[in-house]
Amino acid sequence: MASLKYKYNMDANAERMLVEYTIADAQTLSIGEAVKFSSGELVTAGAGGAFLGVIAGFVKADGSPVTDDGDGGDYSGTYTAPTSNTVKAQVDISDKSVYSVTANATLGTTTGSDLAGYNMDFVAASNQLNESTSVTTTAQVFSLGKDPDATAPTNSVLVVMQESELDLK
Repeated sequence: MASLKYKYNMDANAERMLVEYTIADAQTLSIGEAVKFSSGELVTAGAGGAFLGVIAGFVKADGSPVTDDGDGGDYSGTYTAPTSNTVKAQVDISDKSVYSVTANATLGTTTGSDLAGYNMDFVAASNQLNESTSVTTTAQVFSLGKDPDATAPTNSVLVVMQESELDLK
């Protein structure tokens, strides 16, 4: 499963801005997934529109680490929230955090998807970019161009949040 991988902060003196929010009942969320609010709780961000940020981790209501996946299995970076959930996701809400994320098709198929300065939306699962949504107008993320890391998949792009539910500017 592809996901957003934190690379660095554009403010050399800053780290990620992590805030904890409760996951909506019956949601399955993963580290590296974009999320948004729904009735005050977290759900998958989906394709298009403002989002809150990217999941960096999970904790129990008391702040202790999550040790299972919420669905009877071992924890491996994904959590399935039960009914009356109290587990919280630690969400990076910084618009200065740079993430590497893969596109769902070959970069450059749609004009600009392989170039810095273009914008794209996520696919419905919020863990990849929809390559065909590359535009010069506003979209969920702003591209800084292809990820130069030789270990990154060839269709990886560096991005920052553009359409934020929190207007931190």
